[in-house]
Amino acid sequence: MVFKRSLLAASVAATLIASGAAHATNGYFSHGYGVKSMGMGGGGVALPNDSAMIIATNPAGITETGTQINFDISWFHPVRGYSQTGAAFGLGAADTDSGSTNFYIPELSASYVINDTNSVGIAIYGNGGMNTDFSSTAPSLIGGGNGGTYGPNMANGSPIEAGVNLKQMFIAPTYAHKFMDGKLSVGASILFARQTIAVKGLQNFDNPMFTTQPGSVTNNGSSMSTGWGGKVGVLYHATDAITLAGSYQTKMAMSKFNAYSGLFAEGGKFDIPSTWTVGGAFKVAPAWTLTADFQRINYSGVKAISNPSTAYLLPGGFPCGSGAPGTSSTQCLGGSDGAGFGWKDVNVVKLGAQWQMSPALQLRVGFNHGTNPVGPEDVVFNTIAPGIVKNHYTAGFTYALDKNQEISGAFMYAPTVSVTGPNAIPSALSGGMAPVVDTTIHMKQYEATIGYAYKF
Repeated sequence: MVFKRSLLAASVAATLIASGAAHATNGYFSHGYGVKSMGMGGGGVALPNDSAMIIATNPAGITETGTQINFDISWFHPVRGYSQTGAAFGLGAADTDSGSTNFYIPELSASYVINDTNSVGIAIYGNGGMNTDFSSTAPSLIGGGNGGTYGPNMANGSPIEAGVNLKQMFIAPTYAHKFMDGKLSVGASILFARQTIAVKGLQNFDNPMFTTQPGSVTNNGSSMSTGWGGKVGVLYHATDAITLAGSYQTKMAMSKFNAYSGLFAEGGKFDIPSTWTVGGAFKVAPAWTLTADFQRINYSGVKAISNPSTAYLLPGGFPCGSGAPGTSSTQCLGGSDGAGFGWKDVNVVKLGAQWQMSPALQLRVGFNHGTNPVGPEDVVFNTIAPGIVKNHYTAGFTYALDKNQEISGAFMYAPTVSVTGPNAIPSALSGGMAPVVDTTIHMKQYEATIGYAYKF
């Protein structure tokens, strides 16, 4: 009992301190939660797979995980940057990558069997990934010389650094109950979320031409917001070989990022979108199990994420706060219907296979395909948040050390995706004298995860 309390306390402390680091795979959601799921393309809504981290995907699953503690840590390595053609009117040709490339992301989960039909658990995990760090020597995207993603501060011409760092941490206490002699399980989690953001280098937008609240756009350090939501899930054993499942997470209304009320729509609102998942697990042979999931992430329900960027900042080719015909200050940064990142809803297909190679060893492979949320028309604003990868290839294993302990590993590779679109901001700022040029954003990712489970 002393060992159990000590292990849980150490795991909780480590996870609370570090969770929420960058994790941008399906938009800014992780491709999967828990090392076993990560090895199968992030799928497994219908396969608890003896891991309490199933809470993050389907809270009903803890009726099948027994009493255990899981701790995972991932090394996440995204490579992203931008390039731009041409050099005129102070608009530099660009080709640079973000300096932030290595992140360490912990997860913690635990489940406890109360009796034959009732189980409780908790999971602590994170999202993020809208995280970039461009040096002061990075080429300009909107003119006025070199320095920073969007160029130097136009007031004094000094070079600037640019980037954004979004972190989200979730704590999910969970209850689940078995019905129909164990064939059907239903579970629910209360979700508490804490998110922080820091933005730098957007001085060129910190004026009445682009924002409703100058001084609250950039370089204000870290700002925090909190909020509540819920997740429900069902798990049904249709036959001995087929399990079906589904889960739904509510949209989470978060408090405002007060330090960035002039950047995000609705005065700093940055809610967490709703998402739902359905899928099945199929035991096709005694040693083989296949999984197939479909997930929908509803970014369109959050204005700060889904509202267009350039179309709102430059209606009719003029800055939104210029007073020109057809412009509207409500669509400026920070406005009630303010400009955002232009992200579309994301559809994700997750396929996985698991082979029980021996009594002690399981091997896994998976594939995850998510649609790209960023279109060409929103490329420029997304240089600081290029969550555009689509295909993810995964592999993993679990090895049982003894009846109580096991270690697991997973690896993910997401090949490069690029999106090219027009950059009209310099033209608008120069009254049409500067050219409209093409900007390209790109991203690829690597991730390696190691996990440990202790079963009581």
